Amino acid sequence: MKTIRVQDITQSHRAISALDGEVVFKKIIDSFGKNQPVMLDFEGIDLTITAFLNSSIGKLYSLYSSVQIKELLDIKNLPSEEVQLLKLVIDRAKERFSKEYPDELDNIDFVNED
Repeated sequence: MKTIRVQDITQSHRAISALDGEVVFKKIIDSFGKNQPVMLDFEGIDLTITAFLNSSIGKLYSLYSSVQIKELLDIKNLPSEEVQLLKLVIDRAKERFSKEYPDELDNIDFVNED
C-alpha cells in the first residue's frame, strides 16, 4: 500500500488548494493504475475545504466506480468535522459523474443585459 501524506503535498496545515488536490489526484491514479492500494493520510492537516477534496477525491469518480475506489483507497487522520464534508463531496461526485447526469447541464448560456 502506498501512503500519500497530504501535508507533504500542501507544505502546510491546510488542504485548501485545488492545485494541491490535483497533485494528490495524479498520485492516486498513478497507484490505482498499478492496482496498488493507497492510504491518504491527513495527519497534521487542520483545515480542509471542498476545492481540495473535489480535485483530489471527487474527481476519482469520473474514472473509477465506487466499488473500485472503496477497494483501493483508505483515508486516515481526517478530522471528524471534515468527514461530513468529504461525504458531501463524494455524494456530489457520484451524482455528477453518473451516467444519468444530463450533459446539457454542462452547457451554460451567459446573458449580459447591458
